[in-house]
Amino acid sequence: MHRIGLTKTLAIMDTINDFFKGIIDQVTFYLENIEPWAAGLILIGVAIFVLVGLFVFLKKFVKTFIILAILGGAFYIIYTQTEILSNILKIIY
Repeated sequence: MHRIGLTKTLAIMDTINDFFKGIIDQVTFYLENIEPWAAGLILIGVAIFVLVGLFVFLKKFVKTFIILAILGGAFYIIYTQTEILSNILKIIY
């Protein structure tokens, strides 16, 4: 049973690798055939774009982690102190 799943996974990975190999070959060919200063500018632009994206991702990840930690702490307090939960339920019903 595990071999079937592994075989399917390897087939999917081969398809993805073949797809990206074509793109990487095209980009490499393009960068090799333009002027070195232009290739350097393109690579610097891509590097800046990737770094900005990484920082934006980290910023959102930290915010999400803080919000989840606060919510988890609040639900833990409500769960451990049943009086608060029962009082809330009495008000609702």
